[in-house]
Amino acid sequence: MKQLGEFLHVAEALVNELTAQLNADTKTLFEIEKEIVVFIHKIGNFLLTEVIEHVQEPALENTVWVEGKRAVYKQMENLRVRNRFGDDIVRKRRAYYIQEERSGYYPLDEKLGMDRCGRYSPLMTYLLSFFGGCEAYSPAAKKLSTALGFTVSSTAVQNNTEKTGQRLEHHPYRSIPDEKQSETCDLMIVEIDGTMSPRIREEEGITGRESLKQPTEYKECNVIAIEKRMKGGSVDRWVGAQYGNRAGFERYVGHTGMKMGQLQADEVAFIADGAKHNWDIQHTTFPGSVGILDYYHALEHLGAFCDLYTKQQAGKQAYARWRTMLYEGRILQVLEDMKGALYTQISDPDEAVKHINYYKNNSSRMEYDLYRDRGFPIGSGLVEGQCKLVVNRRFKGNGMRWKSSDNEAVLDVRLAMLNNTLDKFFTAKPRKFDLVSGL
Repeated sequence: MKQLGEFLHVAEALVNELTAQLNADTKTLFEIEKEIVVFIHKIGNFLLTEVIEHVQEPALENTVWVEGKRAVYKQMENLRVRNRFGDDIVRKRRAYYIQEERSGYYPLDEKLGMDRCGRYSPLMTYLLSFFGGCEAYSPAAKKLSTALGFTVSSTAVQNNTEKTGQRLEHHPYRSIPDEKQSETCDLMIVEIDGTMSPRIREEEGITGRESLKQPTEYKECNVIAIEKRMKGGSVDRWVGAQYGNRAGFERYVGHTGMKMGQLQADEVAFIADGAKHNWDIQHTTFPGSVGILDYYHALEHLGAFCDLYTKQQAGKQAYARWRTMLYEGRILQVLEDMKGALYTQISDPDEAVKHINYYKNNSSRMEYDLYRDRGFPIGSGLVEGQCKLVVNRRFKGNGMRWKSSDNEAVLDVRLAMLNNTLDKFFTAKPRKFDLVSGL
């Protein structure tokens, strides 16, 4: 570590030089800070190089058994890592060949967590994917470059974000921390909703740049938001999302609820709009929960009904009166009043009947006075906010179109980022190996 002492001498000289420049007004403090950052990068790169160079190989034998598979030593190969300080670190490490696997087996890579990264260090890969999960790749690269103090390309952000997403676990049983399943809570609030996202219509046989010229189609991304109100007053939240059909989303919702501790909740409230499939999901995945029709969706139907009044002022007055009655849980009286107005004050009775039927079908989920008394929310603002945060802000920017695999990979990165689990992915989880078969 003789070189580290040399850095200290250089640091002392740098401090004196920068101090003199600042006193002479030849450099600003902003410029000086940037120079110090460059120097710190040199020290950081040196220290990390020393650590990686001196870490021991986990396996030195010519043959080992990795989870029951025979791995045979092949040769020494370079491990090349672009690190957080902007430089490459290169060292030799042992490469093994496992017949059942296409890729090689590198015990040192798994020890360092490099098997989860590619050619960037774990922290650098985390930063690239974190910024890439936040916004479009070009502005993300620009912001990350400014924060790091050296240039990062948008291609690096894109590649690492998408590859990280492909490696992340999507299934709730594997992506949600185990401890959440056993946590007790006073109330679990489950909200579901969906939003549309642009996709490239990928046709079989069309690849490369030609595939990017395919027309745009919109695919629904369904979102679930769970809030747990814990004993003692704390709140825990989790958001999940999935593209695909409703049957797949129903299974996803059920798994998410179980892993989040559904069975440990004293009460469960399920909030959604009036679509029948939402209540099918409640029935199959959260039996016994309190179903609540989102109050604000109910008001949309109320407004649409009142817009059908032949006299505009009468419609406004009816809306104001019925809105208060809905809030107070008086849905049966509102229904009677709407029926009374149907053939005397409404311009399009057939259209109006649709809104009346909407209320009739959901009247058991509109006891808003009782829900408020029990401390339940009556609106699905949490999941609607998550639809905007998870999907709209990242996948629906100007000119954005996504291939299916890229879209889903970045979605998983964004979910891990929002649920504060992205950093945990980069914790090394090396496979166990033995010297004797069957151990």
